[in-house]
Amino acid sequence: MFSESFSRKDLVINTLMNSILIVLLMPKLDHIDKQIVSILASDCRTSYREIAKSLGMSATAIKSRVDDIVASGLIIEFIVEFAPAMIGSEVMLVWLKTDAAEDREQFISDISMNKGVMQISPLYGGDYLVGAEYTSSLELAALSEAFKSNPHVSSTEMHTILRPRGKKTSLTHLQLRVLKALLTDARMLISDISRETGLTVRLVRKTLRELKESEAIKFGLRWHLNVGDRVTVLLRLKWDPKQASRNEITDMLLKNYQDELWEILPSASDPILMVAVTVDNMNHVDTITAEIKSHPGILYSEAFIYRPSHNYKSIKRLRLEEAIQAAGI
Repeated sequence: MFSESFSRKDLVINTLMNSILIVLLMPKLDHIDKQIVSILASDCRTSYREIAKSLGMSATAIKSRVDDIVASGLIIEFIVEFAPAMIGSEVMLVWLKTDAAEDREQFISDISMNKGVMQISPLYGGDYLVGAEYTSSLELAALSEAFKSNPHVSSTEMHTILRPRGKKTSLTHLQLRVLKALLTDARMLISDISRETGLTVRLVRKTLRELKESEAIKFGLRWHLNVGDRVTVLLRLKWDPKQASRNEITDMLLKNYQDELWEILPSASDPILMVAVTVDNMNHVDTITAEIKSHPGILYSEAFIYRPSHNYKSIKRLRLEEAIQAAGI
């Protein structure tokens, strides 16, 4: 999702910022599959050869695994968009509780009309989790007012999420030409980009290298994890900052749940983490929740289950499309 270099902790925390995870069903991925998906989520233009080198495998074996992962429906599409720093955007998660009298599809449609809404996940039990993006305090206030003024919303809880921001830079006309080709497929082959843009293969390769190094563009993916037969649960954790720091809690999770841990989304304003884990059954969830609660710094741990999500374009993607159109490309 972001074009900067990731440590292992950064990669786990920020994998998959286009999708907000509650309980999902996913295919049985082994450890290598998870590593491949994490690499592609961080930079979907990473070549099979580069992934193979980092994992000690052949490029052919990596391609076969990627093909299988895509065929399973886990990866919906590879995408390109601005890094947050390019437009000064922030992402937040919003819990909406309702009076249970709403028509679900109409309610989702009404919420999705608000600028910045990227994803809406209906939760089993009647609540909704909304992923939204804003670029100013005014946009944040507008989103807050829109959610709270909905006649069916009884309460809201909003958390801006910490994640890498990339860098802000000016893009050249040549770079925008290459980016336009990638709007339909962010992993498009260099030869196909060359054919579509009329640029030489050498120039396309050089331009892509410049875009990656600029950290202004995010090459990522959009996924749909409710496929297959494993359960992915979002655990909502709150800790006591007087007893433990955010890094200490994160390190504990990485150390104890390496196989189960999928993603960590830290709140920027509160001692709260949203943690996605994948397990074989709900009994395993109870075990993990109990173990996490036993940590001296943890105040509570809750598990959430959700229905299939409704996804929309991010502001980062819309602004990139606008920049390409404004350049007359």
